[in-house]
Amino acid sequence: MPKNLIRCKSCGYVTEEGKVEDFCPACGVPAKMFEPYIDPVSEQRRNYLRLDIHPILVHFPQAFAFSLFLIAALSFAVTGPVKDAFISSIKVVTAFLPLVIILAFVSGLMDGKTRFRRVTTPFLKLKMMFGSSLFLISLGMAATVFKLDLSAPQSMVAFLVLSVCAVACSLPLGIIGSRLIEAKFPG
Repeated sequence: MPKNLIRCKSCGYVTEEGKVEDFCPACGVPAKMFEPYIDPVSEQRRNYLRLDIHPILVHFPQAFAFSLFLIAALSFAVTGPVKDAFISSIKVVTAFLPLVIILAFVSGLMDGKTRFRRVTTPFLKLKMMFGSSLFLISLGMAATVFKLDLSAPQSMVAFLVLSVCAVACSLPLGIIGSRLIEAKFPG
């Protein structure tokens, strides 16, 4: 039996009727700001979207890209065993970066297909372009890490430049993703 849902007119928060006491738990407005709400998305699609597979997987490449940039930048300020540990960390995370990008890309295709019934919408095309660029950059980062000596300053500078490019691709992916978080076709 479908649950009776209500939606906050102020912030859009949706919950089951009877779950709100005096205030909206999301934005704090009085409970009188809630109105009846009918979910336009089918239960089967809603169940898949509730898993949040893509939002979870997409944060790995973004976190990896930013972490690699940060570790590479900090490696210029340290020496000895700490620098060696930083270089080892860079190698491990860089080795996994292309894999997590592929997982995020595939989950994005599945998520787009579920939300919009196709993956050729303008925003999804942009996400695929930035995701593909991020993947190519990650391959360049891996080549740099495993072909060059990162203890040499010029090699670390090359890696740092690639990590800046990776972060630059991650930012629009996150921005576009946040704009799509609640978008989905009904049915």
